[in-house]
Amino acid sequence: MTGNELWEQIHFFPKITEVGPYICDGHGKSHNWTKQSTFWELPYWKTNLIRHNLDVMHVEKNVFDNVFNTVMDIKDKTRDNVKVRMDLKEYYRHRELELQVQPSGKVLKPKAKFVLSNEQKNVVYKWISELKMPDGYASNLRRFVNLDQRKLFGMKNHDCHVLMEMLLPIVFCALPYQVWNPIAELSKFFKDLCSTILRVDDLLLMEKNIIITTCKLE
Repeated sequence: MTGNELWEQIHFFPKITEVGPYICDGHGKSHNWTKQSTFWELPYWKTNLIRHNLDVMHVEKNVFDNVFNTVMDIKDKTRDNVKVRMDLKEYYRHRELELQVQPSGKVLKPKAKFVLSNEQKNVVYKWISELKMPDGYASNLRRFVNLDQRKLFGMKNHDCHVLMEMLLPIVFCALPYQVWNPIAELSKFFKDLCSTILRVDDLLLMEKNIIITTCKLE
């Protein structure tokens, strides 16, 4: 829809600064608007070709954090948490990963095949701590590594950008191939997406392939 078409659809809705939660007539049927954004007060908003877009490096950082924290099994940050393991039992999937109650009463979370062992984690952190990048290419990644606590900290968007696109397949090369492969494909997807030149045919192929990659990750 063009900006003028959208404006005709929402111009009579209350402004976001004027009301609280509000459901407009026809919501969920003829439209999905709940109120009028303050952006429509900008004189050029109707003619903007792209009124809303996503910052790819912020998205990239979120994806990197989720993948890295899950594979490294970072406490309170991994997506493979206790609640997820409880869901496995409810839906009868992957019985080998269900929580196990020990005779002592302690609950054990079996190691998943997409999680590195303690020895492999040590190798990853040590490798990053000794990594040297070309001058001006990236920050000094070594200063983000805490070997004693075995974690990364203080990384900015561009640092995650470099790790996600260039280093992640190397960092996680110890994973089984069926786990490593979709992570490598995800890394290549972001690398291609951030290329200097993007061709329409390539974008259409990327759009098709990323669906298969996310299915592999699931």
